Amino acid sequence: MALVGKWTIGVEMKHTIKMTIKPFVVAIFSLVFIISSIPLTSTQDTYAKKCDKDFYSNNDVFFYDPCSGSVCSAAGGNLTGPAPTSLTGADNEEKAWNYFTARGLTPVAAAGTMGNIEAESGFRASAVESNGVGLGIIQWSYDRRTKLESAAAAAGVNLSDNDAALLFQLNYLWDGEYGAMTWQEQVNAETTVEGDTTKASFWGSFNNNRSESQAGNGSTMVFHALIERSGDVPTEADRIPGHGVLTHRIDNAKGFLEKYSGGASGSTSSRCGVSGGGLSWDQAVIVAKKLSDDWSTIYCGGDSIKSGFYCDWDSGYCTAGAAWMAVTTAPQPFAVPGIPDGVNVANTLTAINFDVYANAKPDGSNIQPFSIWSFGDGSISGEPGHTGTIVGVGTDGSLISLETNWSGSVPGSTKEFTYNSGHRVAVYQFPSFEAFKNSHNGYVYNNMATPKDSSIAGEMAKKMAKFIGN
Repeated sequence: MALVGKWTIGVEMKHTIKMTIKPFVVAIFSLVFIISSIPLTSTQDTYAKKCDKDFYSNNDVFFYDPCSGSVCSAAGGNLTGPAPTSLTGADNEEKAWNYFTARGLTPVAAAGTMGNIEAESGFRASAVESNGVGLGIIQWSYDRRTKLESAAAAAGVNLSDNDAALLFQLNYLWDGEYGAMTWQEQVNAETTVEGDTTKASFWGSFNNNRSESQAGNGSTMVFHALIERSGDVPTEADRIPGHGVLTHRIDNAKGFLEKYSGGASGSTSSRCGVSGGGLSWDQAVIVAKKLSDDWSTIYCGGDSIKSGFYCDWDSGYCTAGAAWMAVTTAPQPFAVPGIPDGVNVANTLTAINFDVYANAKPDGSNIQPFSIWSFGDGSISGEPGHTGTIVGVGTDGSLISLETNWSGSVPGSTKEFTYNSGHRVAVYQFPSFEAFKNSHNGYVYNNMATPKDSSIAGEMAKKMAKFIGN
């Protein structure tokens, strides 16, 4: 009870270099194995945003609204965007996760919030407390329940288990109850879902040990203090018949964080919610579309990727994706070497930027997000090969690949997104490293340059978040 405010064979496009720029390319390739050819400067700070409502509505990319002016709302940062008018997800739990991250909560904050909702209602909008007092996803009680029911009636919403009721209650929790946000910033400030429950209980004698402020005590307990203030006791050892246990809320939150965000804690999450596991599927799709739609800004001009080298290319530019990843996430962008043919990209990075990249192990056990891979030897086409990036790594060993100049489905993927607005881009999810290595028919996996450790990958996540947020 809340006592107080509660997805034909892929075809790689030709990699033959345009004759008009051949001398320039040869010059680059002849120098790359020395140290570097052309300095790769960082991306510009501002990117054009395209308002394509049909794309976003038809592809279930729920959380990103380019018309709202902020991509950070994808997973943390901008909390003031307009309320969603629909929900996406396989069930109420997933719909809630999508909702909260859409509106700006970090993964840690969303998980902590949901850990409480699971304990209160199991995400059922019509849930009623055993004593008949509390109602809804956070069990609004007493006068708060009365106000909820009045607001729902005025909006013509029947508080039953359906999307309309769930969406209404999520919006009401966000800022409808008090006409303003009252908890989001405090919960977003937390860097973990875990906390000390012995100083967080509002029940009986345990209340004597409660800290007045729960700031720093984890997103689960901060949300509980600001919204729920339930009668739960601190731990299982303190259990009293008829009362819940605060540690169970934290366990719920940890489960949600692991399930939806790869278990990332706040220490490797950025202001746009890029977790230690890299980009989520939805974030990868957004970035892919951004790369294609904003090509002229990202790849053209003196301050762009490879100083405009890829600006007017309409084929043979898989290396553009590798260059984008290397420059955007590099600790020192100027130190990134020139990018050669696809088959040589990964080996070049590990040979020259050995302080940043290491070779992926044969079993893939050391793969970090923001890796750059190469296919080539054995290519039946006889062309230089193909290259791309790994933007997400799941705790289950799954990989999310983002690549330019590739079109169509690939064997072994469990999800796919292909897009062409003049520059082809694709995102694929694979259940394992082995599935990924066998995914590009006509090409043989060569190598992958992966960040040497999680701390480097964490810093890369922050830089990727900046790219997403601009």
